[in-house]
Amino acid sequence: MTARVRGGPGRLAGALAGTALATTVLAVTACASGPGAPGPPSAYLGTVVDTPVPASVADLPLTTDTGQVTRLAAWRGQVVVLADFLTLCQETCPLTTGNLLMMDRAVTAAGLSRRVHFAELTVDPGRDTPSRLRAYRKLIGAPANWSLLTGRPAVIGQIWRYFRVWYQRVAEDSPPGIDWLTGRPLTYDVDHEDTLIYLDASGRERFVVVGNPNAGAAVIAPALRRFLSAQGRADLSHPDASTWTAAEALSPIAWLTGQAIRLPAS
Repeated sequence: MTARVRGGPGRLAGALAGTALATTVLAVTACASGPGAPGPPSAYLGTVVDTPVPASVADLPLTTDTGQVTRLAAWRGQVVVLADFLTLCQETCPLTTGNLLMMDRAVTAAGLSRRVHFAELTVDPGRDTPSRLRAYRKLIGAPANWSLLTGRPAVIGQIWRYFRVWYQRVAEDSPPGIDWLTGRPLTYDVDHEDTLIYLDASGRERFVVVGNPNAGAAVIAPALRRFLSAQGRADLSHPDASTWTAAEALSPIAWLTGQAIRLPAS
């Protein structure tokens, strides 16, 4: 799966065009946070935004791994960390999931599990059915405040176009990877941009991280570790300079909740 550097071309262009606005947002937020509260994340990590997610996107129907219909607006009142993924990703997604699980443990340890929700929304709705998502949940041990989401292809496309997350179906490598669930050869792959979207409790988009995860300290489910391609294993062992760590990706959550969060000691 293809990743892009932090900020991404579309995001970076928008950020440069709106430098004055971003500076204002940072200043206002810093003042509103109060003394001692966590400040905005580093610009090195990603891009500060302050955009309401319209109802035409927030209310689109999505399906959980239990088959229930939900929508992004269902988590209004909580900080939402939204990541794109597919269960048959052989490079980046298992690493992203590993980092998100570390972040979730830190959020829980800080007493914020009711205020923060993690969600992974597929870019492969043709294969990522609720039953496959359930198998993935069991495989990774996802906790209660974690949603694995799929939906109709048109809905998935509309949501990711709004958030400017690029993906496309491509030919599978030769020899093909073997599905960790069915044991059958894969017939296609999905290249995609690797992005974390942070929504605040009012449902506004506030921060965006684009780039591969540095999952060196994360626990990757053994089946997914075995499923990693050569590139995936290289990304795990030797992350490049554009990567983000679980500790870094906690900073937008700390900023949006107004509470310091640290990774528990291993």
